[in-house]
Amino acid sequence: MLPVVTTNLPSFWDQKYMLGDWGGVRSRLADMGVTFDFNDIGDLQTDVSGSQEHRFIYFGRFRSSADIDFNKLADFDGEFFISAICQYGQNLSADYLHVNTLTSSIAGVQSERIDQLWYQQGLFNERFKVKVGQIVAVDEFGATDFFDLLFNDELGYAPNPLFYAKQPYSPVGKPGAIVWSDLSVVTPGLYAKAGIYATYNNPYYPDGWGINYYDQFNHGYGGSFEIGYQEQNTLYDGVYKLGINANNLPVYYNLYSGKQLRGDFTAYGLAEKTVYHPTSADGNLESKKGLDLLLEFVGAPDDRNPLQYEVIAGARYTGLIPGRDQDKIGVGFIYSENSTAASEAYNAVNGHGLGGETTVEFDYQFNPTPWCSLQLDNQIIVDPGGDETRSTITVIGLRTIFRF
Repeated sequence: MLPVVTTNLPSFWDQKYMLGDWGGVRSRLADMGVTFDFNDIGDLQTDVSGSQEHRFIYFGRFRSSADIDFNKLADFDGEFFISAICQYGQNLSADYLHVNTLTSSIAGVQSERIDQLWYQQGLFNERFKVKVGQIVAVDEFGATDFFDLLFNDELGYAPNPLFYAKQPYSPVGKPGAIVWSDLSVVTPGLYAKAGIYATYNNPYYPDGWGINYYDQFNHGYGGSFEIGYQEQNTLYDGVYKLGINANNLPVYYNLYSGKQLRGDFTAYGLAEKTVYHPTSADGNLESKKGLDLLLEFVGAPDDRNPLQYEVIAGARYTGLIPGRDQDKIGVGFIYSENSTAASEAYNAVNGHGLGGETTVEFDYQFNPTPWCSLQLDNQIIVDPGGDETRSTITVIGLRTIFRF
């Protein structure tokens, strides 16, 4: 018998992943519920205006992950997930610009570590879900879902004040548990969830690899709660959330007086909504194209935190240019207000206090191949760090995303 010759395999430039389908093994495993993902994201950025010394820097993050969906694999409601990362390069905003927001949503500390390692079990016909293991709490409580498009950390991941409550964030997951409850008995789409997790004052240390679980229970605990609503049976997706994160750690102090303080919290409200889909020639809505909007507010006590509140807003349009259905255009706005204590401390040294910082961002993302995305970015930072005496900073950048 002659072997079957497949002639309709996608070319190198048309396949989903750079390394292909592994001779069909990858697709067969995915059909069984076992998926693998390998990607590298790199941000090349430079500040082209402002009184600071100008830099040209690069920061990259390589992530590998595996997910097992036991609904497909073994017909029960469970999921296992593991991911590891390698971060490398320089952090433009944290190391050099000294602004309130991070101009890169991936920039952080150079490290290699296990990021997440957890198991999730559904119970009572998916009315409850329990996730246990090494978790990333920020992903669950306050991070944005729609705005992976934009560069800035506030718009591309999560607002800075969320981190004051010492939540584990990517890539520094910590041991913990999250319980999710379906409240559709009250109204369809309503849910609530709560989490508890180990916390570190510096989440990267002393556990550099992310696997010293014994030590991770010795530094304190934090908790989160969220209630949310996901719109049901509509072509225009929307999600609305209210939440709080807190801890009782004795690691805080008044930024002006130096008085030691115990505990901290952050509260947030978030709305993400698709508001428009274009209509195709046959009169049907094109659900993969359209306009998405984001609005989020985060607040924190102003005696122990650098920022007392932050407001972010954004818009993203997918498929605006004819023939470029996957391309995305985005615009974002961030206003961060320095806390009273931070302003008083700054005034004592510099002779004037701090107000708010405003950042406006513009992005365009296109995909020359399914496994490669290129993203052009421009950020304008007014009153950097909330200091009205500093000149406006303009940052331009290029993000590359490769999916292996």
